[in-house]
Amino acid sequence: MSEPKQLKIGDACPSCGGAMGRVAAMDADEFRKVTDRENPVARRPGVDSASPEQRAELGDLYRCQNSACRYEARFKAPEAASASDARK
Repeated sequence: MSEPKQLKIGDACPSCGGAMGRVAAMDADEFRKVTDRENPVARRPGVDSASPEQRAELGDLYRCQNSACRYEARFKAPEAASASDARK
């Protein structure tokens, strides 16, 4: 069996071959308002729901631009990925 392909920023969607685009993310203040149990605010549709800590650990969310596919993957920023590799 072949090795799974490692996707990188800029690669085409592995499912349909479409373009992958970065999904908008909530800033820390907006995330705090959405997760407030006493007075919650609705999250904007299509926005990444990960916390700032999760995004820092896992990377930004990218989604296929093909409306029939919508494949999702997370990619760390190139400078963040190289810094984490240097620590190992």
